[in-house]
Amino acid sequence: MFASLVVAGLATSCIGDELPNTECDIEVVTISVDNPQALFYHDYDATRPLSSVETDIVYQLRAGAVVTELPVNLTITEASTPYVDDGTIADDMTQPLSAEHFKPFVNGSKVDFSDGRTRQFRIVSEDGAWSRTYSVRFEQRYATLGACTLDIDFENFALNDPSKTDRDAGFYYVWKALDPNAVSEDQWVCGNPGFKLSKSSAKPMDYPTVPAVGEGVDGGACLKLETMDTGAFGRMVNMRIAAGNFFIGTFDVANALKDALAATRFGLPFAHKPVKMTGYYKFKAGERFQDKKGNAVDRIDQPDAYCILYRNTDAEGKRVLLNGADVLTNPNIVGLGRIAGTIETDEWTPFEIPVVYTEEIDDELLANFGYSMTICFSSSIEGAYFEGAPGSTFYVDKVKLECEY
Repeated sequence: MFASLVVAGLATSCIGDELPNTECDIEVVTISVDNPQALFYHDYDATRPLSSVETDIVYQLRAGAVVTELPVNLTITEASTPYVDDGTIADDMTQPLSAEHFKPFVNGSKVDFSDGRTRQFRIVSEDGAWSRTYSVRFEQRYATLGACTLDIDFENFALNDPSKTDRDAGFYYVWKALDPNAVSEDQWVCGNPGFKLSKSSAKPMDYPTVPAVGEGVDGGACLKLETMDTGAFGRMVNMRIAAGNFFIGTFDVANALKDALAATRFGLPFAHKPVKMTGYYKFKAGERFQDKKGNAVDRIDQPDAYCILYRNTDAEGKRVLLNGADVLTNPNIVGLGRIAGTIETDEWTPFEIPVVYTEEIDDELLANFGYSMTICFSSSIEGAYFEGAPGSTFYVDKVKLECEY
């Protein structure tokens, strides 16, 4: 039963069942150049570990960097076989190509990425029954320093499979950013893929993180986050609730059951100094707050919202990426703002969260994307630890992040 539920939840994976030799995933992509900083802002940017849901790999290039043919190394699942597209298809194709357009790929081979072209890699399982296609491309990234405001209005959403509707079970909403100041078009993620593991029969509007169309401050869409019971499956794995959440970062659903805190990764490189986050909220606490074991606790649930700026390398130049265990405590955090004094209210209520800094910003480091930023909203303040009140509902709208420079 456990295996079948997990497979049903991982609809984006190529794994058809739990039998050996059916996996066909890229685990790591490495651009094997002698001097990574000639292309990227950090040495570690040349190596990209992939989560189970990533198939579109975008490398952010240092300003002025030029790419032509680059040696590529793929770490793939055991006994699977890699292929690369033959280069005869239009460079802007983003949809998976048919099998006849791929040729065998040998690790270390040079692949032509010139003129902004996207290249596709196809991984075929050992039994030949499963395959998965990945795209790899490079984008120029410039630091546009100066005062700016990041507008977050939650209007740009769609189902994770656009061909589906609200009536189709097993699908959920995702959001993209259109603001030119955004850290990435795909900056926003949530825990909906994890909730699918526990309730694969849920319809899109039955997930913890959904759009509330027509309920926003100005009559548009807003964000609705709700803490939900995860049912029998959640009780079996001791993850009895799922808080609605929404954050900048990535979520590795393949590891969500093994280590949910580590699977939730916060932050993307950002070249501005945030000073204040404002917006509007409504909140209603659920009736029964419970601990991780499901025991009732004499406590009223609260929502959570925060903004963090942190140094994304350590003293040895290694990557730093905050996760659910240290997102508020990691020593690389330089600026933190967190909502305080929220009260239950049925009316749209303004909030203002100043970002407080513990050290001066290094302007050169900032200009070279040496800091990462995350914003997070949650319907239960202890939701990461599977504690909270089912029914707690947090609406958020018209958020702005003001940056000094």
